[in-house]
Amino acid sequence: MEWQAGTSDQDSFAFSIAEPGHWDLVDCVAIVSASHKKTGSTEGHSIAPTSPLQAARVEDAPRRLEICRNAILNRDFNTFASIVELDSDMMHSVMMTSTPALYYWKPASLKVMESVRQWRGDGLPVCYTVDAGANVHIITPETEAHVIDKRLREIEGVKDVLVARAGDAAKIVENGS
Repeated sequence: MEWQAGTSDQDSFAFSIAEPGHWDLVDCVAIVSASHKKTGSTEGHSIAPTSPLQAARVEDAPRRLEICRNAILNRDFNTFASIVELDSDMMHSVMMTSTPALYYWKPASLKVMESVRQWRGDGLPVCYTVDAGANVHIITPETEAHVIDKRLREIEGVKDVLVARAGDAAKIVENGS
């Protein structure tokens, strides 16, 4: 999916860039914290402009999006991994340099990210991304999901692993259906 940025809910929407079965990737979520964030995403968005890095991040977004889109369409995992991790790290850099600073990562988050980089260096197709929280999303081809699930559970601080696969296309559900 790709998000079409807009100025309102009328012109801001997501659309498919490839068929659901185009690339069989899986999201293995390493749960390192089940507690609620002290600072929610809405507040985090509102203070992002206080970071000296935010303007550069926003300005560079179209370039990163183009690289990501092409990597997905070409099933180029190494390029995909590099741009996904860069974007995640840039977002967290903005949060960490905002006023007030937001630090969502836990020691186990960092252990997971370091492990993922090591695994990829060893030849395993795997990358991470972290949304505004401590839990780490590890993306890998379906064929590697069982290996990643097992390895993640062996990392100190990982409480659970959720494995999410791509779903079907969105559809409108009528009341009573």
